[in-house]
Amino acid sequence: MSEAAPARPLRKAVTARAPLLDGLVPTEEAFSVILFECLAHASANIPAVVEGHDSEALHQFRVGLRRLRTALGSFGKASPELMVLSERAKEITLQVGPARDLDVFLDELLAPAVAQLGPQNGFAVLRSRAERARERAWVQTFMALTDPAMQLFQDDVAAAASAKLSDGDGRLCAVAPRLLGQHFKRAKKRGQTLETAPERHRLRIALKKLRYTSEFFAPLYKDKRVARFMAPLKELQDLLGHLNDTAQLRAIVGRLMLEEAGEAGMQADLSHAAGLLLGWHQASAETKAAKMHKRWKAFQKAGVFWI
Repeated sequence: MSEAAPARPLRKAVTARAPLLDGLVPTEEAFSVILFECLAHASANIPAVVEGHDSEALHQFRVGLRRLRTALGSFGKASPELMVLSERAKEITLQVGPARDLDVFLDELLAPAVAQLGPQNGFAVLRSRAERARERAWVQTFMALTDPAMQLFQDDVAAAASAKLSDGDGRLCAVAPRLLGQHFKRAKKRGQTLETAPERHRLRIALKKLRYTSEFFAPLYKDKRVARFMAPLKELQDLLGHLNDTAQLRAIVGRLMLEEAGEAGMQADLSHAAGLLLGWHQASAETKAAKMHKRWKAFQKAGVFWI
């Protein structure tokens, strides 16, 4: 009787790696290296998502696609072909987004509130509906990542990277400060008013692009200067991420409440639980909003590393 083959260990989430660059590399060569790195980051997480429904791997896959879109937007705005690739990456991100959003809702938004507020009839119903919605969303994610179109997308990104298409010439040391400065200027403009959720969301997106671009070009500069700039940037970005999750909470709860028709008592329990959940997170959001303003000021005082 033959022995059973050992079980293959589950794949794990893979984080981004800094591209191997120096300031003397031609810009088009740098673009190629960065695109390949972004593609590798996203692609390396697909097995853990497909085989293990790993939520962190799904998060890293989305980050990889966002980093890819940032690179395409920074280097390839003059190329319609590259902008089409960016739109395709955006579409894939939208297809897999609901699974990650519902993971965050169940694990990071609903669970801590229930732990503090105590069991409520409506919480159990809300959790049950969210779990069913998450299961459907993960099926959608599986289909998107195993569809032949996904492999075609990867092949097209690799082809674009191999072609070394870019909108700039010269050495990277001359181009990097300009690109970093553009993202920094846009972030400062977006941060002038932060009173509403849409305004904070726009700043959050601008900071993501600044962070990814900074990570692309970090090998060109001294580690300590980069670290002094990145630390307050990451703190601010994380805080804005929490505020964005809270802002999305109302829409998620609203969809879950309307998902199924229930008898009057159940709907009343759901409405009560929804009100408790939203109120609990609103109080937390107000505290985080106060911290956000302080961290925004700290970020503005951080000296840029590319000048």
